Amino acid sequence: MTSIKPRNQIFRRRQRRRRERSRHVKKADMNTLIIVIAVQTLLLAYHQITTWFDISPFNGARHYTNKERLAETGVNAILMSLPPIGFALHNHGLMIFGVVYYFVLLTMEIVIWWIPYISMPSHQWRTPYNSLLALATSNFTAKDPLNDWLAVHERIHADTMMVLPRIRGRIVPNLEHMILHGWTAITAIVTASYYFS
Repeated sequence: MTSIKPRNQIFRRRQRRRRERSRHVKKADMNTLIIVIAVQTLLLAYHQITTWFDISPFNGARHYTNKERLAETGVNAILMSLPPIGFALHNHGLMIFGVVYYFVLLTMEIVIWWIPYISMPSHQWRTPYNSLLALATSNFTAKDPLNDWLAVHERIHADTMMVLPRIRGRIVPNLEHMILHGWTAITAIVTASYYFS
């Protein structure tokens, strides 16, 4: 009988320590989850604010047509809302969607903004690039989506704040979109890091 008591006490102490460690890990995990959701929500808020509100010369929101503004904010509000909802509710399907979505979004931002700034696709590269651009911008009706995008960029973003040198005949990422793309990259990394940890 005397040998059973100390073993039970040792067992109970070990269980208590495990519970304390578990609480500590859960609390740290919860804090990280809150950060992930905050980063995702800030991306959504930044996108919606810069699309709905004219903060000239920071953005070109005043040049959007109503149709362009509704399409841009509506589609992105839905897509950008799903990951924070999924992470808040621990819905694994929406969490996986978020992990994939943010990297796809970043890739599309690179296709739309950075490829035509760094190097205008021409000759044999123009057709595959135009296919990617049509997919990224949902512009499947244009004969040459890059020429259409150049015209839209000139109309909406030409007089916004640019920190990169302007190159004639090229898309130049403005400050508004450089911040958006940086925040998208951060969101993609934070989301994937949390999900795979």
